Amino acid sequence: MKRLIINFSLLSASVCSSAMNLTLQECRDMALATDERIKIAQNGVLGAVLDCGMARTQYLPKLSGSANAFYMAPDTEMGESMKMQIRGAYMAGISLTQPIYAGGKIVAGNRMAAVGKKISEEQLRASRMDVIAESEKSYWTYVAVLSKVEMTQSYLNMLDSVYALTNDAVEVGLQSANTLLRVNTRRSELVYRLNQAKAGADVCRLALCRLIGLADSVSIVPVETVNGIPRLPGMMTDIENRPETRILTHMVDLRKHEVSLTRGDFLPTVGVQLGWNAYGNMKMKGWAQDMEGNPMPYTSTISNNGFMGIIAVEVPLFHWGEGIKKVRKAKLEVENARLTLERNRRLMELESRQAYSNLEVGVELIKSAEIAMSEAEDNLRMMKEQYEVGLITLTDLLEAQSQWHTSYSNLIEARTQLRINQVDYLRAIGELD
Repeated sequence: MKRLIINFSLLSASVCSSAMNLTLQECRDMALATDERIKIAQNGVLGAVLDCGMARTQYLPKLSGSANAFYMAPDTEMGESMKMQIRGAYMAGISLTQPIYAGGKIVAGNRMAAVGKKISEEQLRASRMDVIAESEKSYWTYVAVLSKVEMTQSYLNMLDSVYALTNDAVEVGLQSANTLLRVNTRRSELVYRLNQAKAGADVCRLALCRLIGLADSVSIVPVETVNGIPRLPGMMTDIENRPETRILTHMVDLRKHEVSLTRGDFLPTVGVQLGWNAYGNMKMKGWAQDMEGNPMPYTSTISNNGFMGIIAVEVPLFHWGEGIKKVRKAKLEVENARLTLERNRRLMELESRQAYSNLEVGVELIKSAEIAMSEAEDNLRMMKEQYEVGLITLTDLLEAQSQWHTSYSNLIEARTQLRINQVDYLRAIGELD
């Protein structure tokens, strides 16, 4: 039902090409429903399930049938007066083969298939986390750029107000025309910045649309904002739940089973085969004497059928040390997999610590930016009041507006970066679900 609702929303958005309110959770769900990496990883899990099923069939007996027809010319001489005619002879049968012991290869193969299934499941988890991380970062980036567009528009409105005040002062002779020109120049620069911000917002919208499977013409209206400080998770550097850690751990297990599989090539094998075969239409032609001693031709048709049972035991005796060398090489692969796990474990632990440190730094940056923003707002308010009564110059007011713009921009960036850092941290410890 959830997927049906998502697909319906995608269809509606692409047909109507209208504005679409979008929450962060909806963004995640739509990205997961449309991203090709998820579908590829899901197919990998289905393939691993089939591998497990194929591996289990190795325990079961195999039934096979065969049929052959023969034609041979000329006839085969069987003696001075006898020939065997094989023209249209046939042989058919069915056989049942059951392995009893295969040197542990069947058991090892089943265990490897089970480990392969676990690896594919973790690869699916890793793909999901990557898609979620990309969608959340793209969402917050779009929110931040829209906030900057809104901020720049507010800045422009301030300048419009200053332009009106200055124009009135010029008309009554309290300000020179040059002062009005300075305001208009600053306003033109800000219009240019606003257009740049809008273009950047459109680029972010296109990127988000393509990530979540919407048409490029759909206008997205984010529901979430970057205001405030989100509740941060507690410090945790355990990376055991991370898909990469589990995949590398499973790779060690897989290499161990490969040792058993390699060893099985040089161990005895035991199997049983039961079968039923039939053959016929083979003719024996020759000459024989009747009771009076006169030669006379005769033909005898050979046909028969029957059951058979075979117990086969194969014991490798001597291979010039090939088996020992292959097993040693397989054990080296186990050691390499273990070393790879340990090396990457240290790197991932370092990554998780750094990610949490970025969270802490991000919180402090927001607090500093909020203080700077509050001071810039107070300063701007006082400067505007003083400019209206002629206590300060236009330069002082424009400088206060510029400081307000910078402080506001820094606050938006700090709040956005904190949410992106939170995504990176949850991804680093394997908890981004």
